[in-house]
Amino acid sequence: MSGLNAIMDNSLSALLAAQAGLATSGHNIANAHTPGFNRQDVIFGARRPEITAYGAIGRGVEVMGIRRIQDEFLLGNMRSQISRLHSYAALDNTLYDIEGILGSVDNDHLGDALNIFFEAWNDLAQPPFNESLKLNVVAKARTLVADFHSIDQALTQLEADLELRIQAETENLNRLLQEIGELNRQVMAAETNGQPANDLRDQRDLKITRLSELAEVSVLERDDGSKDIILAGRTMVARDRVTLFEGIHRPDGDGYTFAVVTEGNQQDVALSPGRLEGLLAAKDIHLREVREHLDSVARQLIAEVNDLHTQGLASGGRGVMFFTGDSMHTIGVNEALLNNENLVATGRTGTAADNDIALAIADLGRSSLYGTDRKSISESYRSVVTDVAGNLGSYEFMVENQQSVVASLSARMASVSGVSLDEEGANLVRYQNSYNAAAKVIATVQEMYDTLLNII
Repeated sequence: MSGLNAIMDNSLSALLAAQAGLATSGHNIANAHTPGFNRQDVIFGARRPEITAYGAIGRGVEVMGIRRIQDEFLLGNMRSQISRLHSYAALDNTLYDIEGILGSVDNDHLGDALNIFFEAWNDLAQPPFNESLKLNVVAKARTLVADFHSIDQALTQLEADLELRIQAETENLNRLLQEIGELNRQVMAAETNGQPANDLRDQRDLKITRLSELAEVSVLERDDGSKDIILAGRTMVARDRVTLFEGIHRPDGDGYTFAVVTEGNQQDVALSPGRLEGLLAAKDIHLREVREHLDSVARQLIAEVNDLHTQGLASGGRGVMFFTGDSMHTIGVNEALLNNENLVATGRTGTAADNDIALAIADLGRSSLYGTDRKSISESYRSVVTDVAGNLGSYEFMVENQQSVVASLSARMASVSGVSLDEEGANLVRYQNSYNAAAKVIATVQEMYDTLLNII
């Protein structure tokens, strides 16, 4: 009887093992398209044999555990590359928006408005003198000022949008940190029996990968199954304890820092590459530089046109300031000229034939007017548009290159951890055959029991 019992026990262990394999393959198939899911595999092991006088007799199979198929080194590398991709993408998107505001190198409305303004002065300077063209100069100046104001308003709106995105991403960062801390708690609770909580670990790793889009992080796994999240050298998640970001310091030298408040004490954490760093750099470096350069162009225009125009004489006396203000935001046409275009001065003597002031102002828009050591107003503005286009081209290239790197790593991750429906289908057949074979052994043992009982 003991021999038949042993055979029955062996067969039952085979049935249970086949069931575990079928269940695991079914779980893999069900989650083939679940984000962050890692393929699982059953670990089988032979039971300890029974030692008899004539040798060791096997006692069947047992399920040692269910393992996740994952390459931690490859995953960490992919997260680093994802962080850089989202940093470049944030800068690229902002530069694209800036180019949309300014226009491209070949088609920019402010550049056209500057050229039209200086062409109006050139038309005014051409003989025979036409008094009505003074009204055209004032009209083109108003259009130019309106274009400066339009760009200023668009850049201000873009800056506000970036600030809102930075605040939203900071909240998103804190939310992900809290969710990772909670998943750490659940993993530790679920693994008290020594078996890994595979699905909870998948969810946690997905949160960490999404966190890496915002800022590059390092991960340290503890013996209890929890994972510490380290950002720029500071541990933000330790088991289920989470440190949140309270605010952002503006750049002081290189890089950015987050303010972290722990037990009433404020400390700083440097911001690593990621979408947040890219948004901050876009707002506080590239957007600020564009605004400063455009303000410089506006100041140059105001100063040089006013310097020449005040040297002239008009019907009402010495030439007045043509422009008011000192920046793109404050530039305006002198109210006196708007009310009386005859105050536009064309020359230093005030005679109809004197056009030297008009010609000098028209020359302010010509290239290479001042030689190599000083740019004309048009060249100063053109350098702003060219710099934006150059930076945009560089970041577009980096984004495309980084996308290729991430796609390559993602494909490698999928080949290691992803679910192959063909492979799982083959596993189903294999486990089904094992189950059927074990069932046949049980049926045979049952017949042997019946034969034995009939003899008794």
